[in-house]
Amino acid sequence: MPIDVEKVLGYVKDLKTLVGLTEKDAETLVKYRDVALKWRDDVVKMFYDTLFSYPPTASVFMEGERKAREETLRRWYERLFEGNFDDDFWIWQWYVGVVHIKRKIYNRYMLAMMGRVQAAFAERAFSELPLEQAMELAFAFKRVTDVIAGIIAEGYHLTYIESLEAIAGVKPAIAERMMKLHIEKVLREFGGRGR
Repeated sequence: MPIDVEKVLGYVKDLKTLVGLTEKDAETLVKYRDVALKWRDDVVKMFYDTLFSYPPTASVFMEGERKAREETLRRWYERLFEGNFDDDFWIWQWYVGVVHIKRKIYNRYMLAMMGRVQAAFAERAFSELPLEQAMELAFAFKRVTDVIAGIIAEGYHLTYIESLEAIAGVKPAIAERMMKLHIEKVLREFGGRGR
């Protein structure tokens, strides 16, 4: 089933608005491109060292795959500092969520690692740039990567549901009603814990 591009771009608009991502952030990333690209290989190494050192995440990789995955992350990182967040960029991020379903890369892994990347990036910015510049760059990077994480998670979530509906042959309205009933049951079982 092909994706509804307009719907996906609507989700991107929601995320950009709520996160506060603006064109100025794209300009900031371009402005600091040369500095940020010096950190690229360290960020990539930290990312894959983390994933490969933790058995649940290491298990999603095939033998000998690390080099190719590192190159994909390098290209993604470089693209951030081109500042060109056009429709194709956002659709690419949506499909990352779809690929994550295939690879069993759960949203908890993706969100944790995005946080790790954001923290590593901020550490470099604050250790190597004057405070005002570090803040400008680190916050621009955080806002764009927050939107990316949101659209990847949404792509994963909605494609997963659509796939289940298609496999089971259940109409979306019926699936939604069934989910609502199940959610109500879960909440009843929860019984107000955490209040």
